[in-house]
Amino acid sequence: DNEPLVIASLFVFPIKSCAAMRVRRWPINRCTGKLAFDREFALVDSSGAAMRLHSYPKMSQIESKIDLEHSIMIVSAPGHTNLVLSLDKTSGIAFGVSDTPRDVEVCGALCKGSVWGGPEASKWFSSVLGIRCWLARHYERVDPRKQSGTGHTGKDSYSNEAALLVVSQRSISLLNSIIFSQGWGKQVDSRHFRPNIVISSMPSYGNDDYQQDSVNENYYPDRIHPEDFWVKIVISCEGTDLELSAIGKCARCQMVDIDPTSGMKGNTLRALAQYRRERGKINFGTFFAG
Repeated sequence: DNEPLVIASLFVFPIKSCAAMRVRRWPINRCTGKLAFDREFALVDSSGAAMRLHSYPKMSQIESKIDLEHSIMIVSAPGHTNLVLSLDKTSGIAFGVSDTPRDVEVCGALCKGSVWGGPEASKWFSSVLGIRCWLARHYERVDPRKQSGTGHTGKDSYSNEAALLVVSQRSISLLNSIIFSQGWGKQVDSRHFRPNIVISSMPSYGNDDYQQDSVNENYYPDRIHPEDFWVKIVISCEGTDLELSAIGKCARCQMVDIDPTSGMKGNTLRALAQYRRERGKINFGTFFAG
């Protein structure tokens, strides 16, 4: 099915588990599908584990803005002066960059990270979150598979399974209809699920708002959660096409319960469990890679 779709929202997450940066246009690695600087940084606790939003809800208040022209990242949080960090990897120790990568545990997997921003950055983030931590930048190993363009799933960042996470606006609308019908409080928006791309239908193909009477899930499952059925997507821009392949569904955890604007906890995972449980996992969204 070659139904035309549009990108409704495009998000970059410079620091894993922190606030999204919404963009209109952004560089993408055509080989891997990774958006530039997406999940390239992580906050690491004293045990060496990457900190996650569901354990530290205040991370939702940390916003990062990437300035491509000046190669800097501006980090802000309520009640704190902005932290400005160089993105130039040649800056070296003069900008608080460790020359020896450290182990960083991300969701049970062992990665590498360089200390970025030095003591100043560590002090700033520790003050915001109330816990001792440091900023890691993903350390890239030389991998022959990346050079050949095969066998690569975008693990040159702290992403979970693949370079790009995609959800459809239709799936979000269905979830909101369930939250509303069950009286489970505030409805959600796409940022609860931390996607890179939110897809919506072209206007001529109908409204993405879910209507129980108009679509029967038993007969038209691909219209309810269309991203479950996409094997490939092609992004067209300025006369060139970028083809991305589906890697698998995104299994969800308590992180989706955290409101990305307030840090308050809701009932998103509970609502998803009503109809998205599959082989012990609660899936929502699909991973793609080049």
